[in-house]
Amino acid sequence: MGKRKSRGRPGGDLLVVQCNRPQAIALAALHVSEALLLELEASEILTAREIRGVLKDAATTLRNAATQVDNRSCMVASEMVEAIRESFKKSKA
Repeated sequence: MGKRKSRGRPGGDLLVVQCNRPQAIALAALHVSEALLLELEASEILTAREIRGVLKDAATTLRNAATQVDNRSCMVASEMVEAIRESFKKSKA
């Protein structure tokens, strides 16, 4: 029987990438998330309005986290999500 890979802990190479490239990881996550939202809309699983709602919820959650722990990164992330939401709204109008 083959050995199963654990999904709970990253492998050695992935761990090295994660430690050395946090900005690249964040950018990759942003693009993957945007692609998923666009695909959900194209597949008619979510409407444009629902996607804007998801983005609004994400921005609100980040903004609340920033105020609770005084975390500037969360506030900046909130602003980025809001910008994506506004951009998405304009492109669908």
